[in-house]
Amino acid sequence: MANTAIDIPFYVSKDGVPLTGTAAKINFEFLKTTDGSDKSASAPTISEIGGGWYKFSAAYGTAPFDSGDLIGVIDADKDGDNKLAGAERYIPVEVRLDFYALAKSVYKMTQNKLTGDMEIKNSGGNTILKLDITDSDSQVAREPAAN
Repeated sequence: MANTAIDIPFYVSKDGVPLTGTAAKINFEFLKTTDGSDKSASAPTISEIGGGWYKFSAAYGTAPFDSGDLIGVIDADKDGDNKLAGAERYIPVEVRLDFYALAKSVYKMTQNKLTGDMEIKNSGGNTILKLDITDSDSQVAREPAAN
């Protein structure tokens, strides 16, 4: 299964008011892996969602997200035309594998309405995690199904 891109949203405002229509003036000031490798040359394109919200996309295993977690700073006013204050202009971002893994591990799930028992299934329909709910128990045990 090919890795799919995840969208990473961020918000831009000027004096607390959503800043719209400026995607062309927004870019990465820098983008690096957590070990310091520069990934700025392969920084993703930024596009507008609306209402001051913008996004970029990354797919694990493809540049720039091909060497581990990413950290960076977005310059929301690269030419200075919008005269944003520093706190509004520079936006820290991170793309971490654990965030991506959570997005990738959304599987089919069933839950028994009477007992509360849940089963999480892989794309083949096989149970990979079963959560049995018993009211008399003081805790919920997670027991992965055998592969």
